[in-house]
Amino acid sequence: MTAPRAAARRRTARGPRAPTRRLGPGTRATPPITKEYVMDENTRYQVLRNDEEQYSLWPVDIEVPAGWEPVGKEGTEAECSAYVDEVWTDMRPRSLRERMENTGS
Repeated sequence: MTAPRAAARRRTARGPRAPTRRLGPGTRATPPITKEYVMDENTRYQVLRNDEEQYSLWPVDIEVPAGWEPVGKEGTEAECSAYVDEVWTDMRPRSLRERMENTGS
């Protein structure tokens, strides 16, 4: 979890602290955002999931990118992160889990 941000500190989606999706332990990727977007402590997020059952936090007022679907959870960054931590217990993509189950690994 990140440290609290000062009220005056703002960041943009094109900056180094853009909304991210977790790909696995210690790995993060930044999804593309097509416009300049300012995020601060008042930004509301929604939790998205793709067809590989990977999760992402996404600002509620930005169009959901192709390949991602809202799961129905909205809130602060901390609330949404806590939800993802609770439900995303296996970081492996769905296709890898299925392949491993089929080969008996």
